[in-house]
Amino acid sequence: MLTTLPAALMLVVGFSTLALAILRRRQSGHSPVVLTYGDDAEGFAGRLFRAIVAALVVHLLAVATLPASVDATVGRIPVLDTPLIAAIGLALMALGGGLTMLSQWAMRSSWKIGIPEEQDAPLVTSGLYAFSRNPIYVGMVMALIGTMLAVPNVISVALALSAWISISYQIRMEESHLSRAFGEAYGAYCKRVRRWA
Repeated sequence: MLTTLPAALMLVVGFSTLALAILRRRQSGHSPVVLTYGDDAEGFAGRLFRAIVAALVVHLLAVATLPASVDATVGRIPVLDTPLIAAIGLALMALGGGLTMLSQWAMRSSWKIGIPEEQDAPLVTSGLYAFSRNPIYVGMVMALIGTMLAVPNVISVALALSAWISISYQIRMEESHLSRAFGEAYGAYCKRVRRWA
């Protein structure tokens, strides 16, 4: 049972994100997924993000369906392998996933996956965005830390660290884009609200 919960929690967040993407596409006629495939920094970040998500899905599904085989192949990190730490990890995954989903829906029409070529939606600064400029990413990092604790092996640690680096890089690219798009209004928002929390 416990081996299936991390995959189940990840799938709930994934299906929520997919549902939101479909809804936004129907509402606007345009896909909110604007990850690029170019040979520039944005294209690299998009490819890296997709690879990390795919690896996380495969890993958690393998843990859910073949836990003994995964443990025999990659082992577990003994210092993290306790029932209490696993429970904390699952709680962080649930809280982080919930925050990610709430934050995505709270952006309304401004929500995108990637950086749009042209900014066609308003800057969101209220609700959860009054406390953090990046509550989606805060939730994602929280869920990744939870994954590392709930499934304590080297693959989970490597994916969590890779995702954190990728997210940190993506945030800085998005900040540059928003600064160009919204100028002084975004600068004032940055002074008022922290990047993370």
